[in-house]
Amino acid sequence: MSSDPVGAHDATQLSLQGFGGRVALVTGAARGIGRRVCETFAALGAAVAACDLDAPELPGALGVSMDVTDPDSVSRGVEQVAATLGPVSLLVTCAGVFTPQPLAQLDRAEWLRTIDVNLTGTFECVRRVLPAMCEQGYGRVVTLSSVAGIDGGSRASAHYAATKGGIIAFTKAVSKEHCHLGVTANVVAPRAIRTRMIGGLEDELTAQIPVGRLGETDDVAAAVAFLCSSHAGYITGEVLVLNGGWW
Repeated sequence: MSSDPVGAHDATQLSLQGFGGRVALVTGAARGIGRRVCETFAALGAAVAACDLDAPELPGALGVSMDVTDPDSVSRGVEQVAATLGPVSLLVTCAGVFTPQPLAQLDRAEWLRTIDVNLTGTFECVRRVLPAMCEQGYGRVVTLSSVAGIDGGSRASAHYAATKGGIIAFTKAVSKEHCHLGVTANVVAPRAIRTRMIGGLEDELTAQIPVGRLGETDDVAAAVAFLCSSHAGYITGEVLVLNGGWW
Protein backbone atom coordinates (compact mmCIF):
# COMPACT_ATOMS: atom_id res chain seq x y z
CA MET A 1 0.00 0.00 0.00
CA SER A 2 1.30 3.43 -0.90
CA SER A 3 2.32 5.69 1.99
CA ASP A 4 2.39 8.80 -0.19
CA PRO A 5 -0.67 10.99 0.59
CA VAL A 6 -0.47 12.82 -2.76
CA GLY A 7 -2.04 10.86 -5.58
CA ALA A 8 -1.88 7.63 -3.60
CA HIS A 9 -4.39 4.84 -4.12
CA ASP A 10 -4.85 1.16 -3.38
CA ALA A 11 -4.73 -0.90 -6.57
CA THR A 12 -6.53 -3.77 -4.86
CA GLN A 13 -9.68 -1.58 -4.77
CA LEU A 14 -9.91 -1.52 -8.56
CA SER A 15 -13.16 -2.65 -10.16
CA LEU A 16 -12.20 -4.45 -13.34
CA GLN A 17 -13.74 -7.42 -15.13
CA GLY A 18 -12.12 -10.47 -16.68
CA PHE A 19 -10.12 -11.94 -13.79
CA GLY A 20 -12.51 -14.47 -12.32
CA GLY A 21 -11.54 -17.97 -13.44
CA ARG A 22 -8.31 -16.74 -15.04
CA VAL A 23 -4.86 -18.01 -14.12
CA ALA A 24 -2.16 -15.35 -13.87
CA LEU A 25 1.57 -15.99 -13.87
CA VAL A 26 3.75 -13.13 -12.61
CA THR A 27 7.55 -13.22 -12.66
CA GLY A 28 9.78 -11.18 -10.36
CA ALA A 29 7.04 -11.61 -7.77
CA ALA A 30 9.08 -11.67 -4.57
CA ARG A 31 9.08 -7.90 -4.11
CA GLY A 32 8.33 -4.52 -5.62
CA ILE A 33 6.16 -4.25 -8.70
CA GLY A 34 5.80 -7.98 -9.23
CA ARG A 35 4.57 -8.56 -5.71
CA ARG A 36 2.04 -5.74 -5.96
CA VAL A 37 0.75 -7.08 -9.27
CA CYS A 38 0.18 -10.47 -7.61
CA GLU A 39 -1.72 -8.89 -4.73
CA THR A 40 -3.85 -6.85 -7.10
CA PHE A 41 -4.71 -9.79 -9.35
CA ALA A 42 -5.62 -11.95 -6.37
CA ALA A 43 -7.93 -9.20 -5.08
CA LEU A 44 -9.57 -9.06 -8.52
CA GLY A 45 -10.34 -12.79 -8.42
CA ALA A 46 -7.57 -14.38 -10.49
CA ALA A 47 -5.74 -17.54 -9.47
CA VAL A 48 -2.19 -16.21 -9.12
CA ALA A 49 1.17 -17.94 -9.53
CA ALA A 50 3.91 -15.80 -7.96
CA CYS A 51 7.24 -16.75 -9.56
CA ASP A 52 10.78 -15.88 -8.55
CA LEU A 53 14.14 -17.58 -7.99
CA ASP A 54 12.89 -18.69 -4.59
CA ALA A 55 9.18 -19.40 -4.44
CA PRO A 56 7.59 -16.28 -2.87
CA GLU A 57 5.24 -16.59 0.07
CA LEU A 58 2.22 -14.44 -0.75
CA PRO A 59 -1.22 -14.92 0.79
CA GLY A 60 -3.66 -16.17 -1.82
CA ALA A 61 -0.99 -17.04 -4.39
CA LEU A 62 0.87 -20.16 -5.45
CA GLY A 63 4.60 -19.65 -4.92
CA VAL A 64 6.69 -21.05 -7.75
CA SER A 65 10.46 -21.29 -7.99
CA MET A 66 11.49 -20.12 -11.47
CA ASP A 67 14.74 -18.92 -13.02
CA VAL A 68 13.72 -17.02 -16.13
CA THR A 69 17.21 -17.45 -17.63
CA ASP A 70 16.82 -21.25 -17.60
CA PRO A 71 14.42 -22.64 -20.23
CA ASP A 72 13.97 -25.88 -18.28
CA SER A 73 13.14 -23.97 -15.10
CA VAL A 74 10.56 -21.87 -16.96
CA SER A 75 9.00 -25.00 -18.47
CA ARG A 76 8.83 -26.74 -15.09
CA GLY A 77 7.29 -23.66 -13.51
CA VAL A 78 4.62 -23.27 -16.17
CA GLU A 79 3.83 -26.98 -15.96
CA GLN A 80 3.49 -26.71 -12.17
CA VAL A 81 1.10 -23.79 -12.54
CA ALA A 82 -0.98 -25.60 -15.16
CA ALA A 83 -1.19 -28.75 -13.04
CA THR A 84 -2.15 -26.85 -9.88
CA LEU A 85 -4.21 -23.88 -11.09
CA GLY A 86 -4.90 -24.49 -14.77
CA PRO A 87 -3.50 -23.11 -18.03
CA VAL A 88 -2.08 -19.61 -17.89
CA SER A 89 -4.19 -16.91 -19.53
CA LEU A 90 -2.57 -13.80 -17.97
CA LEU A 91 1.21 -13.28 -18.03
CA VAL A 92 3.11 -10.37 -16.50
CA THR A 93 6.90 -10.38 -16.82
CA CYS A 94 8.40 -8.28 -14.01
CA ALA A 95 11.69 -10.12 -13.50
CA GLY A 96 14.60 -7.80 -14.19
CA VAL A 97 18.02 -6.62 -13.07
CA PHE A 98 19.93 -3.34 -13.28
CA THR A 99 23.41 -2.56 -12.04
CA PRO A 100 24.38 0.99 -13.13
CA GLN A 101 27.66 0.96 -15.05
CA PRO A 102 29.01 3.61 -17.45
CA LEU A 103 29.71 2.16 -20.87
CA ALA A 104 33.45 2.64 -20.46
CA GLN A 105 33.39 0.31 -17.43
CA LEU A 106 30.70 -2.08 -18.67
CA ASP A 107 32.14 -5.54 -19.15
CA ARG A 108 30.79 -8.32 -21.34
CA ALA A 109 29.69 -10.44 -18.38
CA GLU A 110 27.36 -7.74 -17.01
CA TRP A 111 26.08 -6.97 -20.52
CA LEU A 112 25.18 -10.63 -21.10
CA ARG A 113 23.69 -11.07 -17.61
CA THR A 114 21.38 -8.10 -18.12
CA ILE A 115 20.27 -9.36 -21.52
CA ASP A 116 19.79 -12.88 -20.18
CA VAL A 117 17.49 -11.85 -17.33
CA ASN A 118 15.61 -8.90 -18.82
CA LEU A 119 15.21 -9.74 -22.49
CA THR A 120 15.82 -13.46 -22.92
CA GLY A 121 13.93 -14.17 -19.70
CA THR A 122 10.92 -12.33 -21.08
CA PHE A 123 11.19 -14.32 -24.32
CA GLU A 124 11.35 -17.66 -22.50
CA CYS A 125 8.25 -16.92 -20.41
CA VAL A 126 6.18 -15.54 -23.27
CA ARG A 127 6.92 -18.35 -25.69
CA ARG A 128 6.14 -20.97 -23.06
CA VAL A 129 2.64 -19.68 -22.20
CA LEU A 130 1.51 -18.67 -25.70
CA PRO A 131 0.40 -22.15 -26.86
CA ALA A 132 -2.08 -22.48 -23.98
CA MET A 133 -3.37 -18.95 -24.56
CA CYS A 134 -3.92 -19.63 -28.24
CA GLU A 135 -5.68 -22.90 -27.43
CA GLN A 136 -8.00 -21.05 -25.04
CA GLY A 137 -8.58 -18.30 -27.59
CA TYR A 138 -7.81 -15.78 -24.86
CA GLY A 139 -4.64 -14.32 -23.43
CA ARG A 140 -3.15 -11.19 -21.98
CA VAL A 141 0.61 -10.61 -22.06
CA VAL A 142 2.03 -7.55 -20.31
CA THR A 143 5.78 -7.05 -20.30
CA LEU A 144 7.58 -4.61 -18.02
CA SER A 145 9.95 -2.32 -19.87
CA SER A 146 11.12 1.16 -18.84
CA VAL A 147 11.26 4.66 -20.24
CA ALA A 148 14.97 3.85 -20.56
CA GLY A 149 13.95 1.58 -23.44
CA ILE A 150 12.58 4.65 -25.24
CA ASP A 151 14.99 7.47 -24.39
CA GLY A 152 18.17 5.55 -23.54
CA GLY A 153 18.00 6.05 -19.79
CA SER A 154 20.78 7.51 -17.66
CA ARG A 155 24.44 7.81 -18.59
CA ALA A 156 25.21 4.53 -16.83
CA SER A 157 22.51 2.30 -18.29
CA ALA A 158 23.32 1.37 -21.89
CA HIS A 159 22.96 -2.34 -21.13
CA TYR A 160 19.68 -1.86 -19.26
CA ALA A 161 18.23 0.49 -21.89
CA ALA A 162 19.13 -1.96 -24.66
CA THR A 163 17.20 -4.77 -23.00
CA LYS A 164 14.19 -2.59 -22.24
CA GLY A 165 14.08 -1.34 -25.82
CA GLY A 166 14.29 -4.94 -26.96
CA ILE A 167 11.34 -5.87 -24.77
CA ILE A 168 9.24 -3.19 -26.45
CA ALA A 169 10.09 -4.40 -29.97
CA PHE A 170 9.63 -8.05 -28.99
CA THR A 171 6.22 -7.41 -27.44
CA LYS A 172 5.01 -5.50 -30.49
CA ALA A 173 6.05 -8.43 -32.67
CA VAL A 174 4.20 -10.86 -30.38
CA SER A 175 1.07 -8.70 -30.62
CA LYS A 176 1.08 -8.83 -34.41
CA GLU A 177 1.52 -12.59 -34.55
CA HIS A 178 -1.17 -13.49 -32.03
CA CYS A 179 -3.89 -10.81 -31.97
CA HIS A 180 -6.12 -12.82 -34.35
CA LEU A 181 -6.01 -15.69 -31.85
CA GLY A 182 -7.49 -13.67 -29.00
CA VAL A 183 -4.15 -12.82 -27.38
CA THR A 184 -3.12 -9.24 -26.70
CA ALA A 185 0.44 -8.16 -25.87
CA ASN A 186 1.27 -4.77 -24.40
CA VAL A 187 4.11 -3.02 -22.58
CA VAL A 188 4.13 -0.96 -19.40
CA ALA A 189 7.13 1.39 -19.28
CA PRO A 190 7.59 3.07 -15.89
CA ARG A 191 10.19 5.52 -14.65
CA ALA A 192 11.03 6.50 -11.06
CA ILE A 193 8.89 3.98 -9.20
CA ARG A 194 9.53 3.67 -5.47
CA THR A 195 11.32 0.32 -5.31
CA ARG A 196 14.73 -0.90 -4.14
CA MET A 197 16.12 -0.19 -7.61
CA ILE A 198 16.09 3.57 -6.97
CA GLY A 199 17.21 3.39 -3.35
CA GLY A 200 18.89 6.61 -2.23
CA LEU A 201 17.74 8.66 -5.25
CA GLU A 202 14.23 9.49 -4.08
CA ASP A 203 14.72 13.22 -3.50
CA GLU A 204 16.77 13.74 -6.65
CA LEU A 205 14.21 11.96 -8.80
CA THR A 206 11.15 13.59 -7.22
CA ALA A 207 12.56 17.04 -8.05
CA GLN A 208 12.44 16.10 -11.76
CA ILE A 209 8.88 14.77 -11.87
CA PRO A 210 6.16 17.28 -12.84
CA VAL A 211 3.43 15.65 -10.72
CA GLY A 212 5.68 16.12 -7.69
CA ARG A 213 5.99 12.57 -6.41
CA LEU A 214 7.56 9.24 -7.19
CA GLY A 215 5.45 6.56 -8.80
CA GLU A 216 4.24 3.81 -6.49
CA THR A 217 3.96 0.10 -7.16
CA ASP A 218 0.19 0.62 -6.93
CA ASP A 219 0.37 2.89 -9.99
CA VAL A 220 2.08 0.20 -12.03
CA ALA A 221 -0.16 -2.60 -10.76
CA ALA A 222 -3.26 -0.61 -11.72
CA ALA A 223 -1.99 -0.07 -15.27
CA VAL A 224 -1.05 -3.73 -15.64
CA ALA A 225 -4.43 -4.83 -14.30
CA PHE A 226 -6.29 -2.68 -16.83
CA LEU A 227 -4.29 -4.12 -19.73
CA CYS A 228 -4.98 -7.64 -18.45
CA SER A 229 -8.70 -7.02 -17.99
CA SER A 230 -11.54 -7.75 -20.38
CA HIS A 231 -11.87 -3.98 -20.90
CA ALA A 232 -8.60 -3.88 -22.88
CA GLY A 233 -9.42 -6.42 -25.57
CA TYR A 234 -9.01 -3.84 -28.37
CA ILE A 235 -5.60 -2.68 -27.13
CA THR A 236 -2.53 -4.55 -28.33
CA GLY A 237 1.01 -3.67 -29.33
CA GLU A 238 0.91 -0.51 -27.21
CA VAL A 239 3.42 1.00 -24.77
CA LEU A 240 1.85 2.60 -21.70
CA VAL A 241 4.33 5.07 -20.20
CA LEU A 242 4.08 5.81 -16.47
CA ASN A 243 6.37 8.66 -15.45
CA GLY A 244 4.37 11.50 -13.90
CA GLY A 245 4.92 13.75 -16.92
CA TRP A 246 8.72 13.47 -16.85
CA TRP A 247 8.95 12.29 -20.45
